[in-house]
Amino acid sequence: MATFAFDDRPITLRTALHRHGASYRTLVLQGEPRIFPPDGTLKEIRPVGSCVSGQAGGEPHTEGGGDQDVIVYFTNRDIDGPVYEILDESHAVIATFGSPGFKAIFEAQGATGA
Repeated sequence: MATFAFDDRPITLRTALHRHGASYRTLVLQGEPRIFPPDGTLKEIRPVGSCVSGQAGGEPHTEGGGDQDVIVYFTNRDIDGPVYEILDESHAVIATFGSPGFKAIFEAQGATGA
């Protein structure tokens, strides 16, 4: 199991189009994350306290925040390869990101004191 937290996702700033490569669970601690399908329409707003479980390989989407910074407790389970597939507009995989990438970012933060 891997655990991550992300924050500071104003609605004008969204994640890259992606698909989850591992099952996951989330718990919204602050703010209201928003989920957008590839066409950019608003699909879902998750209020504080909402918990979601999902399986690998779901619908491609982007995520953003609302008026308040978003903090989400996020865990991945059953990791067997990339945690995320980063997709282009035609949903072709252009990059993958997994545990080695998260580890490198964590170590770089420690080296810089960030």
